[in-house]
Amino acid sequence: MTSLSSALKHYLKAHHSSVRQELLAGLTTFFTMAYIIVVAPNMYASVGMDFESSFIGVCLIASLTTLGVGLWANLPIGLAPGLGLLSYFCFVVVGKLGYHWQTALGCVFVAGLIFLFITLTRIRQYIIAAIPKSLGLALAAGIGFFIGFIALKNVGVIVSDDHTLVTLGYLIHPQIVLFFLGFLLIAILDSHQIKGAMLIGILVVAIIGDLLKLNHFSGLFAMPHFNLMSWNALSIKPLLNMQAFPVLFTFVIIALFDSTGSLLGLTKFIGFKNPQDEAKVINRALLAESFATIAAGYIGVSTLSPYIESAAGIKAGGKTWLTAVVISGCFMLMLFFAPFAAGIPSFATAGALFYVACLMVKPFADVAWNEPTELIPAVMTLLIIPLSFSVADGIGIGIISYVILKVAHGKLKDIHLMMWALAFIFLIYFSI
Repeated sequence: MTSLSSALKHYLKAHHSSVRQELLAGLTTFFTMAYIIVVAPNMYASVGMDFESSFIGVCLIASLTTLGVGLWANLPIGLAPGLGLLSYFCFVVVGKLGYHWQTALGCVFVAGLIFLFITLTRIRQYIIAAIPKSLGLALAAGIGFFIGFIALKNVGVIVSDDHTLVTLGYLIHPQIVLFFLGFLLIAILDSHQIKGAMLIGILVVAIIGDLLKLNHFSGLFAMPHFNLMSWNALSIKPLLNMQAFPVLFTFVIIALFDSTGSLLGLTKFIGFKNPQDEAKVINRALLAESFATIAAGYIGVSTLSPYIESAAGIKAGGKTWLTAVVISGCFMLMLFFAPFAAGIPSFATAGALFYVACLMVKPFADVAWNEPTELIPAVMTLLIIPLSFSVADGIGIGIISYVILKVAHGKLKDIHLMMWALAFIFLIYFSI
């Protein structure tokens, strides 16, 4: 034991870190991303999935995936079901398209297999290189608008209207007031770099809601019963047709951009001196995440993603796999706090969702504003995603308009061969 402790200290010293530093970094990352264990089960429950089963699934998959990526890729990051695909899973695949949640889990499982295949081959790099930067930025921002719209709709800030499609709801309703209170509290705390701002905002609003009898806490601690209603419930048969292609396509594309983009951004914080080492680490992390996504479909949760909140832990000093081990351990401990999580109302988590949506729009600032063949398809993608309530439709229209505008301006060299194929596929999809 002494020799192991000595070896660990020597290892951490070589990485200019310490056990205390890695512990604090792990706790920091966990508290900045812990909102997902409250947000995700509530969203799954909204489409008919069992809350307790989803809660257990989220905790387990986040813990095991974070541990696996940390140990194999030596990255101090946390992974959990991504909010973008979580919203797509619940509100589009199940909510709009009418698939059963079991089929949505089938989408996750199949997408995981595809992601594994294209990660093991050169296809992953080929697809990423094919999608222009402008559409990638628009995709991220469009998902942000989509999540924001969903948050506003779910809490009643935006309601349907026969004349204008949507309009403002009754803003002085107690739940809506608490939603705005939570959102503003999170924004203020985060702007002052308070660790765990989202979790603090959720808890404050939930406690106030409980005092006002708007929600009810039934307890804090309980031994997990391991209700596994959502486990091995996935259904793949309804996906074996061309109509399901855009759904699977969207899962894969978003996973590619979300995972790769997040990892690239986080590794910049770590500061790899050798680009080859950085590429090796990212490939390992993506491969581990591919296996985790396959497992996620079986366990009963949506696609996994590296959390950009991990940057807070990296800034706090996280440099090695030990940070990921701490994050993993925290998620596992949360299995014993299911009653507390069940008492968190949707109007408390909506504030965190809306704040995340605001942050996700930021990448759109890097679009080439003075180049119409880049700007117009990007704006179309950005607008179509939330207004059509479909990420797939936004991507499809963006790709088609990109190809048409490039051809019209005589910029054929800008069009990747894969873009021609994708544009053709989406033309068929929209004509069905």
